[in-house]
Amino acid sequence: MDGAGVIDIDGGRVAPPVHYSRETRWLHWATALLIVAQFALGEIWIRLPRADRAPLVSAHLSLGVLLAAVFVARVAWRVTGGRAIRFASAGAAADRVTHAVHGLLYVMIGVELALGYLARWSGGRPVVAFGVPINSPFGPFDHATHHLLGQAHSWLAWGIIVLATGHGLAALYHALVLRDGVLRRMWG
Repeated sequence: MDGAGVIDIDGGRVAPPVHYSRETRWLHWATALLIVAQFALGEIWIRLPRADRAPLVSAHLSLGVLLAAVFVARVAWRVTGGRAIRFASAGAAADRVTHAVHGLLYVMIGVELALGYLARWSGGRPVVAFGVPINSPFGPFDHATHHLLGQAHSWLAWGIIVLATGHGLAALYHALVLRDGVLRRMWG
């Protein structure tokens, strides 16, 4: 890319895309919204009396299954080249950090989803999504393992929120300081 904001491809000059594909944007923002909702539900219900938690737990489980479906679609979209928008390098170090953060977010979200299912199943309860039970394919877990899975699920949720907040702040840096259009292309 030269200073005029165009990409030189095979000797021709092509204007950069105005935004990421509709699918990429939809998957990104659906993931972000579901993660924020899941985190909020989890943090609210642990502060309520046990008798008042059921609706929030039910919503958390249902949205968790929806998030798992969106996540699988997002991973499939990514590995099949759906995120094919390309721009000039911001520099080798910046590119490595960007790829590392995105890769880490994918891994953390995948592990968090698995821990959510395992934490629920380890307590001997099905994951009930939108009224449909998803029973455990495993036998019973001991209490210590159940507790460990729940704690790991909770701590990893905080890790995702911290990293995603950094991701959001980096997007704002791109928008307000670098003014390179990254946020505008992802927004719409």
